[in-house]
Amino acid sequence: MNNHNESTSLRPQEMVRQPIGYVDRYKVVKKLFGLFKKYMPSNSSGLEALSVQIEGFIAKSSVTSQSYRFNASIVLRDLLKSKCDLSKIKVSNKTLHGIVNEKFLSSSLVKQDILITKEEVVLKLNELLHDVTELEKNGYIIDHIAKHDSEISDFISCTRCNTKFSKKNIMESTVCKYHPLKRVFSKTGSNQYPCCGETTDSTSNLRLGCKQSTNHVYRGEGINELSRITKFVNTRNIDGHNNVLALDCEMAFTSLGYEMIRLTIVDFFSLQTLFDEIIQPIGDIIDLNTQFSGVHGIDRNTALTYQAAIGRVLCNQLINKNSILIGHGLENDLNVLRIVHHKVIDTAIIYSKGKFKPSLKNLVFEHIDRKIQTGEHDSSEDAIGSMDVIKKKLGIPLNKKNW
Repeated sequence: MNNHNESTSLRPQEMVRQPIGYVDRYKVVKKLFGLFKKYMPSNSSGLEALSVQIEGFIAKSSVTSQSYRFNASIVLRDLLKSKCDLSKIKVSNKTLHGIVNEKFLSSSLVKQDILITKEEVVLKLNELLHDVTELEKNGYIIDHIAKHDSEISDFISCTRCNTKFSKKNIMESTVCKYHPLKRVFSKTGSNQYPCCGETTDSTSNLRLGCKQSTNHVYRGEGINELSRITKFVNTRNIDGHNNVLALDCEMAFTSLGYEMIRLTIVDFFSLQTLFDEIIQPIGDIIDLNTQFSGVHGIDRNTALTYQAAIGRVLCNQLINKNSILIGHGLENDLNVLRIVHHKVIDTAIIYSKGKFKPSLKNLVFEHIDRKIQTGEHDSSEDAIGSMDVIKKKLGIPLNKKNW
């Protein structure tokens, strides 16, 4: 009976992509538990949870089975040498005591340097800011001045079906067949569309798309293209308070391209939602992307206009030159906001592996064991998700709001 309970409690964390098989991961969890039980005076359930979490961190820090075995062997060796002092052991340049679950932070299990003041947290956040070169490399617009010598073509490929069309004719009825979900690589060697199960080597008509629209759509790219809707604003000209804000936008396809239709801003320290509004796009709506945006309709009599929304959020108390902005793939949000801002922490960049960037859904599940985007997207849920991933990275309790 005890053996059964132990094996259940010591089950490795679920992962979207495992660097090595379950059996090998389970063996490492058991070895960690054995060491913790020997050197740490505590109840077994607490030590089991700690063992599972440490192994999960090793797995997430490893890309291949070889790197997993190496990282695991180093951790086990150092735990034995230090008699399980987690503050002396590192994986991927992070000490183990900095990544353990909140319930261990105040216990005698772990020697922990807890971030207790705003000032300490802000110093750590500043260390995570991306430099301008890195931002530009990841698609951020770093200068609000458009280049007048750059021509903008009237013809563009449809974002959904890849058909080339004229932007002038975007509101004209046509046939656009597409797959709403991106294709993923399958073990059979072909690409599969998770929305309908079709593969790229299928001969079925569904291969071209399982959904159909009467309009082509596009996403404008580059400051020249995007500035045609409205000019960019550089936040360096906006004075204001030092603050840390998590934000997320929901977008829709319109006659002018890709526009913001909802904006949520959450305060990092107080956990308060400071702004959450449905916003009217400037162009005529083609598709609200309800499946992804969660927005079912926009009442132009009550919803804020784009200009009114920007007027409210670009100010001394919200987004200004001193703000640290946190989000996932924030280049997309800043582009539809039409703002240039350099003090950014982007979880998509921080946790990227080479050219691969994880989805926010997978990131939140792997790092804080929370399921998001189970149905329609919610900008509030996404903003809080990226914020909490950063808090977990810094060892800050997710529910702490009194500083």
